[in-house]
Amino acid sequence: MQPLKISDALRWVCGVLCVLGGTLTLSNAAEIPARSAAAVPLPGLSASPRSAADRYPSPGGLVADLAPGESVSPPVPAADADDRQSASNAPPAPVVAAPQAEPRPVRDSLDAELVYAVLVAEVAARRGNLTMAFTHFLHAAQLARDTKMAELAVRAAIGAQDDAGAGRAVALWLELAPESLGAHQIAALLRIKAGDREGALTHLTRVIRLAGADGESGYLLAAGIVGRAASAPERVNLMRALVALDEANPDAQQALAVVAAGSNENLVAAGAARRALELRPGWDTPRLFLVKLLLSEGKRGEAREQLEAFVAATPEDQGLRMLYAQFLVEEKEFSSAREVFATLLEARPKAPDVLFAAGVLSLELDDLDAARGYLTRLYQAGERRDEASFYLGQVEERAAQPEAAIDWYGKTEGENLLDAQIRIAVLRAKAGEVERAREIVQQLRDQVPEDAPMLYLAEAEILDQIDREALVMQVYNAGLAAFPDDADLLYGRAMYAVKRNRLDLAEPDLRRIIDRNPGHADALNALGYTLADRTDRYQEALGYIERALKLKPDEPAILDSVGWVNFKLGNYDVALEFLTKALSAMKDGEIAAHLGEVLWAMGRQDEAWAVWDAALKDHPDHLYLQEVVGRHRVTRQEESPQ
Repeated sequence: MQPLKISDALRWVCGVLCVLGGTLTLSNAAEIPARSAAAVPLPGLSASPRSAADRYPSPGGLVADLAPGESVSPPVPAADADDRQSASNAPPAPVVAAPQAEPRPVRDSLDAELVYAVLVAEVAARRGNLTMAFTHFLHAAQLARDTKMAELAVRAAIGAQDDAGAGRAVALWLELAPESLGAHQIAALLRIKAGDREGALTHLTRVIRLAGADGESGYLLAAGIVGRAASAPERVNLMRALVALDEANPDAQQALAVVAAGSNENLVAAGAARRALELRPGWDTPRLFLVKLLLSEGKRGEAREQLEAFVAATPEDQGLRMLYAQFLVEEKEFSSAREVFATLLEARPKAPDVLFAAGVLSLELDDLDAARGYLTRLYQAGERRDEASFYLGQVEERAAQPEAAIDWYGKTEGENLLDAQIRIAVLRAKAGEVERAREIVQQLRDQVPEDAPMLYLAEAEILDQIDREALVMQVYNAGLAAFPDDADLLYGRAMYAVKRNRLDLAEPDLRRIIDRNPGHADALNALGYTLADRTDRYQEALGYIERALKLKPDEPAILDSVGWVNFKLGNYDVALEFLTKALSAMKDGEIAAHLGEVLWAMGRQDEAWAVWDAALKDHPDHLYLQEVVGRHRVTRQEESPQ
């Protein structure tokens, strides 16, 4: 019988262990190659100073995932007993791959000592005894001269927070495989942690060379490793030292920009990105980086100027155009954004994300024909079909084509399935098929019981839309019988009672919410506003509203309530301040109606009319605004000279 090769032997041992005790994480880890540059997330523009370190996957992650359990204490090989004793006390050893004077021969077959070492290491790892796992994996690596065992020893040591042991194990790994990218990555991390800049730079330069040889971005991989340094200055200074070795390399400069941005050194980041662009004119990455950096600093005007200049200089750059379109969407310049997306589609007519964006923007602009065209093209292309069908349902619903809308909603699956079925129920109810609509919602409650409270709310709202008052309350009551303390159902029933002028029903529900959750800002505001608007209990109302304001100081609805209760109390100046702030934050018909009321009471009728006229242009169908304006229009006519 031919002796087994050592790699086959180790797999055999692991296979025996799997039979004895199930799948072993560390055994599987032996088959995982070293991480590549593409697998390392890089610090983003909005990242905290530690973001790069937090995002970079720990080499000990595979070990740390093992479930802890009772430890196993078989005899430790004599050769490693002293090592284990000193591992936790010794400082991290320098990571060097010094050749042995007389290297041990590589074993080409199993023997009892090797099998025992692997068995004990695997069992110890499974039971959470990572110190013991490290000792025996290292012993197995030394016996077998095997890089996989050395790697597992490194990971076990890191999981046990034994930096000295990890240093010894990675030195063996590098001795066995001097060109191992993964080994140099971990060695660099250990040197960074030990504060050994020169040692870290030695391994980082090897990482850059090895990753570059594989066609990967070595500098970005190095940036991810540098991001593990403890402090922002340390990260930036280490990266600067690394870049100084190759200052004319644009990849190096861009990697410095990434590390600096992740460390909140934005001036350094911008300078490095601009230098990268100088070294490689026309490179998309630093351009996008500079724009995003400005946006992260809130400098939207400068970001726009920079972005438009980049787009003008390289009009064919699809990435820049996409970023520009996204910027315009954020600025709510929907028409201009759609034009940019349309230009992108000229180059890539079937680009799914661009078709989707153009379709949704057209829907937002109420250009139903254009929305239908873009979204139909998306659906026919076979991309993002669920989203396309859902929004096509929206298009047809808005176009007053209920059967076409139902057809599209019926084709929707995935994340939009629940919403699509609810829209079908709404359309059925509006068509007079009330029982069919209710049946749809009831079936959904059976199918997705975790969403049952929300579906009771949906059914109540559907019935409210068709003025089935008695049925609405029945649904709310049934929902609360099934879910007595559900805050959303209590709030929904309370708001419906307010709408029906039933404060006697609304107040107990709102108080019940607040009793269970004193920090429920919406319930506090709703109760306070209702008391101010429907009763003369103004001081009590003010107390609830002020509590809500502390919880959500910038919420327009709460600012409106503060203004309205102060108006009722006769504090017109305070009311004016809060209502003006509320209207500037949200152009709402009710807020505008309230602000006009205050201005009118202060004798500033012309300003009141200016507020109301502007609001009527934006909200011509707002019933409360119409009622307020109509009441004052009569007063205005009565006061005008005959």
